[in-house]
Amino acid sequence: MIISIISFIGLFYFSYKFKIRPFLTLLLASFLSGILLRIGITETLYLTFKGFYNIVILIGPIIITGTLLGKFLNETGTSRKMVNTFISILGIKNIPFSLNVIGFIISIPVFCDAAFILMSSIVKDLSKITKKNIIFLSICLATGLYSAHVFVPPTPGPIAASAILGGEIGLLFIIGIIVGSIVSISGYFWLRLVFKKEFKLNLTQINSNELVSNRNIISFLPVFFPILLISASTIIKYPELDINQLPFIRIIEVIGKPEIALFIGFIMTLIFVKRDNVKDTPQWLVKSLKNSFEILLITGAGGAIGYIIRESGVINDLSLSNVSGLASILSVFFIAALVKTIQGSSTVAIVTTSAITAPLIQSIGMTSELEKVILIISIGSGAMTISHINDSYFWVVSKYSNIEMNDVLKFFSTATLIQGLTGLLVSIIIFIFIN
Repeated sequence: MIISIISFIGLFYFSYKFKIRPFLTLLLASFLSGILLRIGITETLYLTFKGFYNIVILIGPIIITGTLLGKFLNETGTSRKMVNTFISILGIKNIPFSLNVIGFIISIPVFCDAAFILMSSIVKDLSKITKKNIIFLSICLATGLYSAHVFVPPTPGPIAASAILGGEIGLLFIIGIIVGSIVSISGYFWLRLVFKKEFKLNLTQINSNELVSNRNIISFLPVFFPILLISASTIIKYPELDINQLPFIRIIEVIGKPEIALFIGFIMTLIFVKRDNVKDTPQWLVKSLKNSFEILLITGAGGAIGYIIRESGVINDLSLSNVSGLASILSVFFIAALVKTIQGSSTVAIVTTSAITAPLIQSIGMTSELEKVILIISIGSGAMTISHINDSYFWVVSKYSNIEMNDVLKFFSTATLIQGLTGLLVSIIIFIFIN
């Protein structure tokens, strides 16, 4: 197993250096695992295909509907309406915090890269109007976006981890929102500490009308309604509530499935499609399906690695009796952080670490639904530690905010380090609390 991990790391570095696509890297890692574990070429190919197929079938509908929702939130301008509403409610003086919060919310269905690009023009306008440092505002937004990206389904990393480790997606959704919110705010407070002077500015002369911040509460429905449905569907499963006999429970169970809830959210976005843009909706659909396909390739390839390791029986040769639950939380964090640091992609780091961890679930004693979710949260924490020059999101933050690389390293990279460590700390606290 150690040889396999070292080989993965070497392969990721090689792939990064020669710009090999992530899903091809993972497929190569899957094949390499089979060879190193002496499964045989034919059997390795079969297990790779089966592992790939199983994951895609399981999470494909969620990824497709989540991508559809995100695309239409972007194209219809609904995301921007959400931003304006938040600023209108929280006030001009709380714009940095507003950006952090709205970033977290928007990034639940929308990938952090796309969401940041969408909102970058807003941030630039806010910087001019409020006279606040563009670096400060941009990274407040970036840290909020990043937090949901690694913790909350339907983003591909958490979904794939849940599928690979056998975790309950609904429970991960709830815990992910709680932990992700804490992690997001930790990034904000770190930046507030660094940019002390930004909170001494006199904003009394600013004309709030310049922000065009008309409230539009309805714009939140496509995001909040699916969240409500998924949360309700998860909560009613607990036998302690004794509500299984109520007539509407079955309906909630069905429409609260993540893929159905997200599809309902997607349908809701259609009310925001302007008459002039109706002709563009087929193009939006095609682009979102294309994006879904690329994501499925990555998650499916990651699932293939886990399946090969699981079916090889190598776990039976490992002695992990001395590894405690707490040690496993720390271990998956550092593995994910290492993979992230080497190759840059948080999604790949989550998928790879989950695949390595899956065969060890029984041995390390992390078998309950909540314990699996804690592992996923710890993996996600490692996967955001640390964003630097080999991370595409790093360059999105830099280029779309016109911030120099050194400043992004100084403020954003350090913020992701603080956020990752915060996520790890919260994971440890939750684990201690339930044991």
